[in-house]
Amino acid sequence: MRKFLVIAGALLLTLSIPQGGYAGGPGTYLAASFEVAAGPRQAGFGGAFTGFADDAMCVFYNPAGLKFIGGSEVHLTTSSWAAGISYQHLAYGFRHSYLPGIFAFSWAVMQMSPYHELTEYFDPDSEFGIGIGDAVDAGDMQFGGSYCWDFGDGLSVAGTLKWYHLGMAQAFCEGVAVDLGVLWETRLRNLRLGASAMNLGPNNKWNRTGESPGYGEEFPLPTSYRVGASIRLFDVVRHRVVVAADYVIPREGRWETFNVFDIEIDTRDFPYITWAYLYKNRHRMNIGTEYTFNRGRVFMFGRVGYRAGYDEEGLTLGAGLLFPTSEEADARIDYAWMQMTNLSAVHKVSVAFMF
Repeated sequence: MRKFLVIAGALLLTLSIPQGGYAGGPGTYLAASFEVAAGPRQAGFGGAFTGFADDAMCVFYNPAGLKFIGGSEVHLTTSSWAAGISYQHLAYGFRHSYLPGIFAFSWAVMQMSPYHELTEYFDPDSEFGIGIGDAVDAGDMQFGGSYCWDFGDGLSVAGTLKWYHLGMAQAFCEGVAVDLGVLWETRLRNLRLGASAMNLGPNNKWNRTGESPGYGEEFPLPTSYRVGASIRLFDVVRHRVVVAADYVIPREGRWETFNVFDIEIDTRDFPYITWAYLYKNRHRMNIGTEYTFNRGRVFMFGRVGYRAGYDEEGLTLGAGLLFPTSEEADARIDYAWMQMTNLSAVHKVSVAFMF
């Protein structure tokens, strides 16, 4: 009963934290880069990592997965997107010799190639470049510190406190946000159940260099609520197959009025029910599988996944190789390919060290 109460309380905490105002649709909230799938291993099977979460990159999906770190792990990821955009993610997870729990530090940055500013007088047909201003650069970054507490018997709870900085030309925005997660590994074929609330924080305003802080309207963070599960379907000698799925509720869209049994209900009056049942047409699903073949301490991985409900993303493929570098250390190289509907495909590469 005690375990059940802890799990239920953690789930309610992650899925029903009240937030401020809501955006009117995609592109009307801050730091959309925070939603980019981190890590080629995770992206390779569709980003379904909330209930799988077994390495240091879990801090970008569900920090409660830090419980599976045995010593120390360092993961460095880079990916290239269309229009000269690139993303880098770094995660370092470790256990301290004397302090209880598991710790992690993370860093993520989005960079854009400089582009020319266009003014209201821009004439696309002019050969003289009318309306083209100075070169402008933009980028986002975040730094986070995570702590995970392992309650034993398969249950862990974790949180991440992070600082973010957004920049575009002479404008910038800074603030703090919180991630929360819970993970439970059952005794049924390594079935894992997880939930997380990512990018919780107050609305924020942009600032302009040399002017008083804050101007214009406030924008919310791209908060998302995730529920996931994974299960090991096959594990015989040198072969292992794991499948995973996530259900994601992003913080975007408008509140809707529903007609239930001929009674109109404004979902703002039922916030705690809304998260799970009434948030109309904004759900996303991540599904994927990972196949592992091993010979001694050498492991080879193949992955496939799909991201449903996203504007651009769809099929994902990935591969990886884990091998020893010493008696007590291993290295892993991972690659992922992500299909885009209208943009060029995304490629992700990472290097990780476990010691």
